[in-house]
Amino acid sequence: MKVAFYLYPSAFQEKVGVEVQLLKTKEYLEKRGVKVHLFNQWQDDIKDFDIFHTFGSVKYCLDLVRYAHYQGVKTVLSTICWYDLRSAWRTYSDPGRRTFTFMRHLCKTLLPFYPSMRHQLMSFSDILFPNSEMEALQLRRYFGMSEEKIFVVPNGADISLADARASVFQSTYPWRNFILFVGRFEPRKNQLSFIRAMQDFTYPIVFIGDPVTSYQNYYEQCKHEATREMHFLGSLPHNSELLASAFAACDTFVLPSWFETPGLAALEAAMAGAKVVITDGGSTKEYFRDYVSYVRPNDPDGIRKTVIQVFESEKNGELQQHIRKNFSWEIVADRTLEGYKKLLGKQ
Repeated sequence: MKVAFYLYPSAFQEKVGVEVQLLKTKEYLEKRGVKVHLFNQWQDDIKDFDIFHTFGSVKYCLDLVRYAHYQGVKTVLSTICWYDLRSAWRTYSDPGRRTFTFMRHLCKTLLPFYPSMRHQLMSFSDILFPNSEMEALQLRRYFGMSEEKIFVVPNGADISLADARASVFQSTYPWRNFILFVGRFEPRKNQLSFIRAMQDFTYPIVFIGDPVTSYQNYYEQCKHEATREMHFLGSLPHNSELLASAFAACDTFVLPSWFETPGLAALEAAMAGAKVVITDGGSTKEYFRDYVSYVRPNDPDGIRKTVIQVFESEKNGELQQHIRKNFSWEIVADRTLEGYKKLLGKQ
């Protein structure tokens, strides 16, 4: 089985979760004997592959997916998308883009078969891999995709994070008993509301992540309103020992975004043994069940109250075991391979 992986043209310029998902899926599929190649449009011929697998419902991928379809190559799309009115309105700070996104969502709600580029991207894909049953429901509701075309493949985290050593981070930075927030700075991640909610919190709060290029002003506003107990480290390489150690060293991991599907950093923090406070938006409840505490991103008082309550509670290891049992990259690879075999008609 020869599989080509493909991402939108600007991928890997600013590291985001979809790129981690692609690389980890590739790594663990190759351990199972699947030949996975990162597609290079300048050198590769689509017809040389059994499957053309695209990650992310990004309209710029449409041309190649459509071409692969017409060449008779089986096409897979890991959709990685989420739509609701709340996130459509709050994800962007620019009024024009916010209004456009809101109206586009309204159009999808009323006219799920409307032939948008994303609708075409999904239509030209032979099988869709949403990250959750909740996302699968959205594909049917907002894009009119059939249930037979959908095969749920979850997101994952490295089991090795369960053995991450807190001492690596603690030997580099002075903070102990701290709260951790990992994510790129942008309105969707909701760092500014979190900073405002935690103004008089006396324990350290550590932010790891760089600003999205178009949201440098948002990042500066976050730093301007931060207290002396809030620390900004910038980004760390995803596979770095220091990042894994940060997950293990923190007391509580917080991610009060407008939505997550389900939040790769939260999965990783949970695998490393942290307590987790996370948004109720997106597919988070399908992943984390009753093992974490949920917050509404537009409720600063609720965020503060919940974070303090979780921070003052004891760790019990149940969340870590739940994630390890259900959301490792081994499980993701097995499920992906099962979807490939279904697509190719193999038992």
